[in-house]
Amino acid sequence: MTMFCVVIAEWDLTPERASIKDLRSWMRETAIGEYSKVPGILLKSWYSGPFEQSWGAVYVLSDPNALNADRLPKNREGATGPIGTPPDRIKWLRLEALIQGVEGFREVLPAMECATVIDATVSGDAANARNYGE
Repeated sequence: MTMFCVVIAEWDLTPERASIKDLRSWMRETAIGEYSKVPGILLKSWYSGPFEQSWGAVYVLSDPNALNADRLPKNREGATGPIGTPPDRIKWLRLEALIQGVEGFREVLPAMECATVIDATVSGDAANARNYGE
């Protein structure tokens, strides 16, 4: 039986690191397309904490090696994203169950401010991404 993992990675933002606005742009313009192609990542969602100035991601993985630095997309400077440092907090968990609610992602995400959805199973890249909000 395959064991699936949930990984929560979070960064504390400072003006020297990156702004939430910059990270949203990077996510939409670069990360969505690139991360949708990484084998072993079943789901990745990004989140921001504007009040505490944090940025993070939640992954569901079929292969824990999917997050090895050599498998992740790199920017021009060789980092895996615009922050350029490992997460300040990272938590590895065993996935016990996963459901999709009655509303499903496609019905809920359009109502969310700043939401982006991509169906990589259809397009394989960001060509099918839709942006909502800012």
